[in-house]
Amino acid sequence: MSTEQVRTARKNGLLIVALANPDGNRMNRAVLRGLQEALTQARKPDVRAVLVRAEGAVFSLGADVHEMLSEPGDAMVSIIREYIELIQAIEALPLPTIAAVHGVCSSGGLEFALAFDHLWAAAGTKIGFLEPLLAIFPLAGGVQRVASRAGRARALEIATVGALYDVETFEKWNIVNRVFPADAFESESEAFATRLAAGPTKAYDAVKAILRTWEKEGVTAADRTTLEMVGPVMASNDATAAIKSFVATGPSRSPRVFAGT
Repeated sequence: MSTEQVRTARKNGLLIVALANPDGNRMNRAVLRGLQEALTQARKPDVRAVLVRAEGAVFSLGADVHEMLSEPGDAMVSIIREYIELIQAIEALPLPTIAAVHGVCSSGGLEFALAFDHLWAAAGTKIGFLEPLLAIFPLAGGVQRVASRAGRARALEIATVGALYDVETFEKWNIVNRVFPADAFESESEAFATRLAAGPTKAYDAVKAILRTWEKEGVTAADRTTLEMVGPVMASNDATAAIKSFVATGPSRSPRVFAGT
């Protein structure tokens, strides 16, 4: 299934979402609608992980400024609210999500990518917020989402200097999870997403719930969430089958080893 500017495909429990707007994959109304439709698909019970990537030379150059500036104030705020709600809905998905970016990932495109659990990038990607060049700030929650990954000082710098950074810098600052050579990037990110799709989604959702509590209320509150999640996860089909298999024959999957950076 696809719209003109957002394409989707299914593969072994993995929903692959591709931005396909020839205008730099800018976030316009059509792209927003396509992403909302993709989110509806992501909520279906047979989807176990989501991978977003982009066609063309860049992941996304951000919002369509011409379209945005043509809107009266109230309508522009309404569109930005829709965009933030989309980002929040992606964050709330009870399954693994991965954004795989390349070329350039800037402004609203970066805010979108930050909604995903895992942010992977091709080596050489340029990434950052360019809103200060228009005398504005990241409008869709990018400031606080960078801060949650990299801290207040990094967020303040990135959101105010109006520059693109080497993605390797963002990896060092813990904003990007992994950087891969461009020729291996697509296959590595899809293999990782497929592995997550084959994994225990209930346990994954529990980890996300624990981290959400920890961000808001700290370690002690996260301990309470942990205890709340023990029963449902241990009773899940994923856990009962995996534990039974482990007792009989050992672990059903070998651990993946990543090279350190």
